Amino acid sequence: MGVRPALLLVAGLTLLAGCTGTVAGDASPASYGAAKPTVPVAGPGGADPAAPPVVGTCYDLADGDEYEVLDPPPPVSCGEDHSAETMAVGDTGLGPDDERPSEDELYEDDDLATAMGELCGLDDLVTYLGGEDPEDPYAYYSVFLPDEDQWEAGARWMRCDVYYGYAGPETAPGVMAGALDGPDAAAYRVCLAGNARDHFIVPCSEPHGAEPVGYALADLDYDAPYPDEPTRLGLVPSCAEAVQEYLGGAPPLGYAADVWVDTADDWGSAGEPRCVVAPAGGGTVTGTVHP
Repeated sequence: MGVRPALLLVAGLTLLAGCTGTVAGDASPASYGAAKPTVPVAGPGGADPAAPPVVGTCYDLADGDEYEVLDPPPPVSCGEDHSAETMAVGDTGLGPDDERPSEDELYEDDDLATAMGELCGLDDLVTYLGGEDPEDPYAYYSVFLPDEDQWEAGARWMRCDVYYGYAGPETAPGVMAGALDGPDAAAYRVCLAGNARDHFIVPCSEPHGAEPVGYALADLDYDAPYPDEPTRLGLVPSCAEAVQEYLGGAPPLGYAADVWVDTADDWGSAGEPRCVVAPAGGGTVTGTVHP
Protein backbone atom coordinates (compact mmCIF):
# COMPACT_ATOMS: atom_id res chain seq x y z
CA MET A 1 0.00 0.00 0.00
CA GLY A 2 2.96 2.32 0.45
CA VAL A 3 3.43 5.25 2.81
CA ARG A 4 1.46 8.48 2.82
CA PRO A 5 3.69 11.05 1.04
CA ALA A 6 3.08 13.67 3.72
CA LEU A 7 4.72 11.35 6.25
CA LEU A 8 8.10 12.20 4.68
CA LEU A 9 7.79 15.86 5.72
CA VAL A 10 6.41 14.99 9.15
CA ALA A 11 9.18 12.45 9.69
CA GLY A 12 11.78 15.12 8.99
CA LEU A 13 10.24 17.52 11.47
CA THR A 14 9.84 14.78 14.07
CA LEU A 15 13.47 13.75 13.71
CA LEU A 16 14.58 17.31 14.38
CA ALA A 17 12.14 17.61 17.24
CA GLY A 18 13.92 14.74 18.94
CA CYS A 19 17.22 16.67 18.87
CA THR A 20 16.25 19.31 21.41
CA GLY A 21 14.15 19.73 24.52
CA THR A 22 13.43 23.39 23.80
CA VAL A 23 10.06 24.25 22.32
CA ALA A 24 9.67 27.57 20.55
CA GLY A 25 6.66 29.59 21.62
CA ASP A 26 3.27 28.15 22.42
CA ALA A 27 2.72 25.18 20.15
CA SER A 28 -0.41 23.93 21.84
CA PRO A 29 -3.35 23.31 19.50
CA ALA A 30 -6.22 25.73 19.70
CA SER A 31 -9.46 24.46 21.15
CA TYR A 32 -11.65 22.62 18.68
CA GLY A 33 -14.86 24.23 17.52
CA ALA A 34 -17.42 23.90 14.79
CA ALA A 35 -16.15 24.67 11.29
CA LYS A 36 -17.15 28.08 10.00
CA PRO A 37 -19.29 27.47 6.88
CA THR A 38 -19.11 31.02 5.52
CA VAL A 39 -15.55 32.18 6.18
CA PRO A 40 -14.94 34.77 3.44
CA VAL A 41 -11.74 35.47 1.60
CA ALA A 42 -10.19 38.56 3.19
CA GLY A 43 -10.04 41.39 0.64
CA PRO A 44 -8.27 44.74 0.62
CA GLY A 45 -9.09 46.64 3.78
CA GLY A 46 -10.51 43.47 5.28
CA ALA A 47 -9.21 41.29 8.09
CA ASP A 48 -5.87 42.03 9.75
CA PRO A 49 -3.33 40.03 7.67
CA ALA A 50 -1.32 39.33 10.83
CA ALA A 51 -4.28 37.83 12.70
CA PRO A 52 -4.06 34.09 13.29
CA PRO A 53 -6.47 31.90 11.32
CA VAL A 54 -9.67 30.66 12.94
CA VAL A 55 -10.03 26.94 13.65
CA GLY A 56 -12.44 25.58 11.04
CA THR A 57 -11.36 27.96 8.25
CA CYS A 58 -11.45 26.16 4.89
CA TYR A 59 -8.97 26.00 2.01
CA ASP A 60 -8.70 24.33 -1.38
CA LEU A 61 -5.31 22.61 -1.69
CA ALA A 62 -4.00 21.49 -5.07
CA ASP A 63 -1.89 18.35 -5.30
CA GLY A 64 1.49 19.13 -3.74
CA ASP A 65 0.31 22.14 -1.74
CA GLU A 66 0.47 20.04 1.41
CA TYR A 67 4.29 20.33 1.27
CA GLU A 68 4.43 24.10 0.72
CA VAL A 69 4.98 25.13 4.33
CA LEU A 70 5.87 28.70 3.34
CA ASP A 71 3.14 29.14 0.74
CA PRO A 72 -0.17 28.60 2.55
CA PRO A 73 -3.32 28.60 0.40
CA PRO A 74 -5.83 31.41 0.95
CA PRO A 75 -9.17 30.70 2.67
CA VAL A 76 -12.37 29.82 0.82
CA SER A 77 -15.94 29.45 1.98
CA CYS A 78 -16.57 26.08 3.61
CA GLY A 79 -19.77 25.98 1.58
CA GLU A 80 -17.67 25.74 -1.59
CA ASP A 81 -15.44 22.92 -2.78
CA HIS A 82 -12.54 22.63 -0.36
CA SER A 83 -10.01 20.02 0.65
CA ALA A 84 -8.64 21.33 3.94
CA GLU A 85 -9.62 22.97 7.22
CA THR A 86 -7.54 24.51 9.98
CA MET A 87 -7.64 22.27 13.04
CA ALA A 88 -4.98 23.88 15.25
CA VAL A 89 -3.12 27.18 15.57
CA GLY A 90 0.10 27.82 17.48
CA ASP A 91 2.96 30.27 17.97
CA THR A 92 6.27 29.79 16.14
CA GLY A 93 8.11 31.53 18.96
CA LEU A 94 9.84 33.81 16.47
CA GLY A 95 9.97 37.49 17.33
CA PRO A 96 8.91 40.58 15.38
CA ASP A 97 12.50 41.24 14.25
CA ASP A 98 13.17 37.67 13.10
CA GLU A 99 13.44 37.12 9.37
CA ARG A 100 11.03 34.76 7.70
CA PRO A 101 12.74 31.35 7.53
CA SER A 102 13.73 29.85 4.21
CA GLU A 103 12.76 26.34 3.24
CA ASP A 104 16.17 25.03 4.35
CA GLU A 105 15.91 26.84 7.68
CA LEU A 106 12.66 25.04 8.45
CA TYR A 107 14.81 21.97 9.05
CA GLU A 108 17.93 23.71 10.38
CA ASP A 109 16.19 25.61 13.20
CA ASP A 110 15.71 22.98 15.90
CA ASP A 111 13.34 25.12 17.98
CA LEU A 112 11.08 25.91 15.03
CA ALA A 113 11.10 22.31 13.83
CA THR A 114 10.19 21.16 17.33
CA ALA A 115 7.30 23.62 17.56
CA MET A 116 6.00 22.57 14.15
CA GLY A 117 6.34 18.89 14.96
CA GLU A 118 4.43 19.25 18.22
CA LEU A 119 1.61 21.45 16.93
CA CYS A 120 -0.55 18.56 15.74
CA GLY A 121 -0.63 14.85 15.07
CA LEU A 122 -2.91 11.99 14.08
CA ASP A 123 -4.68 12.04 17.45
CA ASP A 124 -5.55 15.71 16.92
CA LEU A 125 -6.74 14.93 13.39
CA VAL A 126 -9.05 12.16 14.58
CA THR A 127 -10.39 14.39 17.37
CA TYR A 128 -11.13 17.22 14.92
CA LEU A 129 -12.96 14.77 12.67
CA GLY A 130 -15.08 13.68 15.64
CA GLY A 131 -13.66 10.17 15.90
CA GLU A 132 -11.83 8.26 18.60
CA ASP A 133 -9.12 5.63 18.70
CA PRO A 134 -8.70 3.29 17.00
CA GLU A 135 -9.26 5.08 13.68
CA ASP A 136 -7.38 5.18 10.37
CA PRO A 137 -8.82 8.34 8.79
CA TYR A 138 -9.00 9.00 5.06
CA ALA A 139 -7.32 12.33 5.75
CA TYR A 140 -3.97 13.74 6.81
CA TYR A 141 -2.47 17.04 7.93
CA SER A 142 0.05 19.74 6.99
CA VAL A 143 1.63 22.62 8.88
CA PHE A 144 1.88 26.11 7.33
CA LEU A 145 3.64 29.33 8.29
CA PRO A 146 2.40 32.81 7.30
CA ASP A 147 2.96 33.91 3.71
CA GLU A 148 5.30 36.83 2.92
CA ASP A 149 2.64 39.53 3.23
CA GLN A 150 1.34 38.13 6.52
CA TRP A 151 4.88 37.90 7.87
CA GLU A 152 5.61 41.49 6.93
CA ALA A 153 2.43 42.51 8.76
CA GLY A 154 3.75 40.86 11.93
CA ALA A 155 2.23 37.37 11.79
CA ARG A 156 4.27 34.80 13.73
CA TRP A 157 1.66 32.05 14.01
CA MET A 158 1.68 28.60 12.46
CA ARG A 159 -1.38 26.61 11.55
CA CYS A 160 -2.13 22.91 11.13
CA ASP A 161 -4.64 21.97 8.44
CA VAL A 162 -6.37 18.63 8.06
CA TYR A 163 -6.83 17.73 4.40
CA TYR A 164 -9.15 15.14 2.90
CA GLY A 165 -7.44 12.33 1.02
CA TYR A 166 -4.85 9.62 1.63
CA ALA A 167 -2.03 10.07 -0.90
CA GLY A 168 -2.76 13.78 -1.36
CA PRO A 169 -5.51 16.39 -1.12
CA GLU A 170 -8.92 15.60 -2.61
CA THR A 171 -12.15 17.57 -2.52
CA ALA A 172 -13.86 16.86 0.80
CA PRO A 173 -17.43 15.53 0.78
CA GLY A 174 -18.44 18.42 3.05
CA VAL A 175 -17.38 20.17 6.24
CA MET A 176 -14.85 17.88 7.90
CA ALA A 177 -15.19 18.98 11.54
CA GLY A 178 -17.07 16.19 13.34
CA ALA A 179 -17.49 14.18 10.12
CA LEU A 180 -16.48 10.85 11.69
CA ASP A 181 -19.45 11.20 14.02
CA GLY A 182 -21.93 12.02 11.26
CA PRO A 183 -23.88 10.39 8.44
CA ASP A 184 -20.93 10.59 6.03
CA ALA A 185 -18.46 8.88 8.37
CA ALA A 186 -17.67 6.15 5.84
CA ALA A 187 -16.15 8.73 3.50
CA TYR A 188 -13.60 9.61 6.18
CA ARG A 189 -12.40 6.09 7.04
CA VAL A 190 -9.75 4.05 5.23
CA CYS A 191 -10.85 0.84 3.56
CA LEU A 192 -9.08 -1.61 1.24
CA ALA A 193 -10.18 -2.47 -2.30
CA GLY A 194 -8.77 -5.46 -4.15
CA ASN A 195 -7.94 -8.72 -2.43
CA ALA A 196 -6.09 -10.01 0.61
CA ARG A 197 -2.74 -9.96 -1.19
CA ASP A 198 -3.03 -7.04 -3.61
CA HIS A 199 -5.07 -4.01 -2.59
CA PHE A 200 -5.20 -0.24 -2.50
CA ILE A 201 -6.63 2.49 -0.28
CA VAL A 202 -10.13 3.89 -0.83
CA PRO A 203 -12.58 5.67 1.47
CA CYS A 204 -15.10 3.26 2.99
CA SER A 205 -17.83 5.07 1.06
CA GLU A 206 -16.51 3.35 -2.09
CA PRO A 207 -16.79 -0.41 -2.81
CA HIS A 208 -14.17 -2.32 -0.85
CA GLY A 209 -13.33 -5.78 0.39
CA ALA A 210 -12.00 -5.02 3.87
CA GLU A 211 -12.01 -2.36 6.58
CA PRO A 212 -8.84 -2.11 8.70
CA VAL A 213 -9.39 -2.08 12.44
CA GLY A 214 -7.39 1.06 13.09
CA TYR A 215 -3.68 0.49 12.62
CA ALA A 216 -3.62 -2.97 14.23
CA LEU A 217 -1.23 -5.54 12.77
CA ALA A 218 -1.38 -9.30 13.10
CA ASP A 219 1.12 -11.05 15.35
CA LEU A 220 3.99 -11.57 12.94
CA ASP A 221 7.67 -10.81 13.45
CA TYR A 222 8.80 -7.62 11.74
CA ASP A 223 11.46 -9.46 9.71
CA ALA A 224 9.32 -12.51 8.92
CA PRO A 225 9.30 -13.73 5.32
CA TYR A 226 6.30 -13.10 3.11
CA PRO A 227 3.48 -15.25 4.54
CA ASP A 228 2.06 -18.04 2.43
CA GLU A 229 -1.70 -18.58 2.50
CA PRO A 230 -1.80 -21.00 5.47
CA THR A 231 0.40 -18.61 7.44
CA ARG A 232 -1.79 -15.63 6.57
CA LEU A 233 -4.94 -17.43 7.67
CA GLY A 234 -3.21 -18.64 10.81
CA LEU A 235 -2.62 -15.02 11.83
CA VAL A 236 -6.34 -14.20 11.99
CA PRO A 237 -6.85 -15.26 15.66
CA SER A 238 -4.14 -12.78 16.71
CA CYS A 239 -6.42 -9.97 15.50
CA ALA A 240 -9.39 -10.94 17.70
CA GLU A 241 -8.69 -8.40 20.45
CA ALA A 242 -8.09 -5.55 17.98
CA VAL A 243 -11.30 -6.37 16.11
CA GLN A 244 -13.27 -6.39 19.37
CA GLU A 245 -11.82 -3.01 20.38
CA TYR A 246 -12.59 -1.46 16.98
CA LEU A 247 -16.15 -2.77 16.78
CA GLY A 248 -17.00 -2.76 20.47
CA GLY A 249 -17.81 -6.44 20.20
CA ALA A 250 -17.91 -9.31 17.73
CA PRO A 251 -18.15 -8.63 13.97
CA PRO A 252 -21.70 -8.03 12.73
CA LEU A 253 -23.60 -10.80 10.95
CA GLY A 254 -22.01 -11.55 7.59
CA TYR A 255 -18.58 -10.21 8.54
CA ALA A 256 -15.47 -11.85 9.95
CA ALA A 257 -11.99 -10.93 11.08
CA ASP A 258 -9.25 -11.40 8.51
CA VAL A 259 -5.65 -10.44 7.76
CA TRP A 260 -4.72 -8.63 4.54
CA VAL A 261 -1.05 -8.39 3.52
CA ASP A 262 0.79 -6.30 0.97
CA THR A 263 2.17 -7.82 -2.22
CA ALA A 264 5.30 -9.94 -2.15
CA ASP A 265 7.17 -7.16 -3.98
CA ASP A 266 6.31 -4.64 -1.26
CA TRP A 267 6.87 -6.94 1.66
CA GLY A 268 10.60 -6.37 2.12
CA SER A 269 10.34 -2.60 2.41
CA ALA A 270 6.95 -1.68 3.83
CA GLY A 271 4.78 -4.78 3.94
CA GLU A 272 2.20 -5.04 6.72
CA PRO A 273 -0.16 -7.79 7.92
CA ARG A 274 -3.20 -5.60 8.72
CA CYS A 275 -6.05 -6.77 10.91
CA VAL A 276 -9.30 -6.15 9.04
CA VAL A 277 -13.02 -6.87 9.07
CA ALA A 278 -14.26 -8.29 5.78
CA PRO A 279 -17.41 -9.87 4.30
CA ALA A 280 -17.34 -13.48 5.45
CA GLY A 281 -18.09 -14.82 1.97
CA GLY A 282 -15.81 -12.43 0.13
CA GLY A 283 -17.01 -9.81 -2.32
CA THR A 284 -17.32 -6.07 -1.86
CA VAL A 285 -19.40 -3.77 0.32
CA THR A 286 -19.95 -0.04 0.67
CA GLY A 287 -20.04 1.73 4.02
CA THR A 288 -18.39 1.19 7.39
CA VAL A 289 -18.87 -1.40 10.13
CA HIS A 290 -17.42 0.90 12.78
CA PRO A 291 -20.23 1.71 15.23
